[in-house]
Amino acid sequence: MNILILGSGIVGANLANKLSEQGKDVFLLDDDANELKRLSERYDIKTILDDPLNPNFYTNFKTDIDYFIAVTKSDEKNIITCKFAKEFLKVDKTIARIRNQNLISDENKSLLIDSNKFLDHIISPEWEVSNNIFEKIHMPGAFFSESLISENYLLIGMQSSDLFKQHTFKEIETFFNEKNICYIGHSKGEDIELNFKNISNSDQLYLLIKKRYLKELIKFFGFKDYILDILIVGGGNIGQNLSQLIEQDDQEINLKILEFNKDRCDYLASILKKTSIFHGDALDQSLYDEIKLNNSDLVITVTDNDQINTILSIIAKKRGSKSVFSVVNNESFSSFANDLGIDVIINPRELTTSRIIEKISEGSLLSYHSILRDNFIIYEVKYKNELYDRIKSSKEITHICTITKENIELSIDEHIPVKNDTLILLIEEKHSHILEKFINDY
Repeated sequence: MNILILGSGIVGANLANKLSEQGKDVFLLDDDANELKRLSERYDIKTILDDPLNPNFYTNFKTDIDYFIAVTKSDEKNIITCKFAKEFLKVDKTIARIRNQNLISDENKSLLIDSNKFLDHIISPEWEVSNNIFEKIHMPGAFFSESLISENYLLIGMQSSDLFKQHTFKEIETFFNEKNICYIGHSKGEDIELNFKNISNSDQLYLLIKKRYLKELIKFFGFKDYILDILIVGGGNIGQNLSQLIEQDDQEINLKILEFNKDRCDYLASILKKTSIFHGDALDQSLYDEIKLNNSDLVITVTDNDQINTILSIIAKKRGSKSVFSVVNNESFSSFANDLGIDVIINPRELTTSRIIEKISEGSLLSYHSILRDNFIIYEVKYKNELYDRIKSSKEITHICTITKENIELSIDEHIPVKNDTLILLIEEKHSHILEKFINDY
């Protein structure tokens, strides 16, 4: 598969690297010579220095391209270049990143695609992050959650906390069996375990469950939904989208936003009906009493600065906030954030890359998710007999379970996968290229 990506920013670079690792032939187009040089030295990708708005580039490009993905920061450039790619390169599918929130609202998203036949998919990293955070608000005890492509299944990370004060190990084992919950692995500090018998207090457990059992799982772990007071730090697109979702929530929530830009504050005040808007610097401690930082049930930091998000999350937790969520792009920050008391880390780059790969997947790969301190990756893969045979013969790949139409089959030795089944596979990140090569072959 040949893929042409426009945009060498965080999203484009990460996407190009990931697709290249999967064995795809990736071309990265931009007019920034310095950035392309840096990326070509770091990743195994082909870079093209040219003006993406010049139609001659597309008419003279000789390689057949299957997918064109435009992820620059300009909506207009992304839309126009998708049109060029469709008309001149005859690509099968196009994907455009759209930042304007009006264009990606539920009522306008389909209209945008229907009225522009050259646009097959549109994606908004900000909207993906907002939805991902919103899903986690009423998941106390969960530090991670991702819906699988397989309908009605959820990959979730739960803090064991006082689990053993509530139940014996036998009761935990029985509950998991009754609810058809698949244990994947857990971590304690820097240590990673893949043996269910070794779980104990203060571990971080990764589980695969049916969504209908989510509330029972949270209750079993001893957590209660207490989110009544939320402070969002950062009133950009993520903060705006998230606030609008929370205002529509069935549960009445006292919502506040702290935003540095005065004009942005005025705009948010005009569109948000149930939200208190505060203007000021997130690191100005004199504001903390006014915004009642220490009384917040949940503080969510979504500025465009990883350092501010991390620092303020730590301050909020130290001052008494019950939970803190933080958006962090830099992997070096996210790797130690949990050690500093941040309950949930959201990585927009990883989230967006995963969503785009889901959209362009034509083979067996459905989704992938980094877990266990980013040392392992969970893959959701369509069953194919030849692929399954190669997986079984590999020492690096662990077949965790199989999702059938109605069930999670835990006894992989007893259940032989059939057509329409889905394989859940675990592999160390350093060996992921092995599995991705298998998947790419089929």
